[in-house]
Amino acid sequence: MTRHFLSFVVAGSLLLALALPARAASVTVTVHGADGQPAPNVVVQLTPAHPGPPRPPWTPVVIVQHDIHFVPALTAVPAGTTVRFSNQDPYDHHIRSEPAGPLGNIPPAKAFEMRLAGASGDKVASADVTFDKPGILVLGCHLHGSMRGHVYVSSTPWVAVTDASGAATIADVPDGAVELLAWSPEQLVDQAVLQKQVSGSSVILDATLNFTPTRRRRHS
Repeated sequence: MTRHFLSFVVAGSLLLALALPARAASVTVTVHGADGQPAPNVVVQLTPAHPGPPRPPWTPVVIVQHDIHFVPALTAVPAGTTVRFSNQDPYDHHIRSEPAGPLGNIPPAKAFEMRLAGASGDKVASADVTFDKPGILVLGCHLHGSMRGHVYVSSTPWVAVTDASGAATIADVPDGAVELLAWSPEQLVDQAVLQKQVSGSSVILDATLNFTPTRRRRHS
């Protein structure tokens, strides 16, 4: 076998490897509180060491105003996502962004406020807001002080919110090392960043919060 032929084979193998899509997994993250109980309504964010090519634009995510609540109460989206606020209540809401954090000292990821007219028959008022930078914010309403919601804007597209069983599934996570971060609206201090490994088509990861959540229910 000549050196020229070996070089040809190696070059062809490299081109084939580059042409093949990177392996990706469906990752289920299960989160528990410090008491060992499942923790719903927690954001889980994965940051792969090798994220691959940019992902396509995200479709709008809807947050509904219904029965004087933001539904869902906690929404996690990648930076660049457009969120559509839709008022299904028969009365007006004046939605605004507010600072986050246990002391209200974290500026909102995006400052905005808008008034949405109440629904009338089939007519439902809505408005879009694009969150172009990572961060968090509290949602409030000038007209209804009890209304509270949270939006977590992630620096990666691999983000989700845990369900009633404390689990969240994230699709198309590239193989290899990943950083796992959990975030809860109730936390007083940041959660530790966990180093994990993703390999295969289906992966299960776990995380434990550094506190015991007091709320076990979520609007959905």
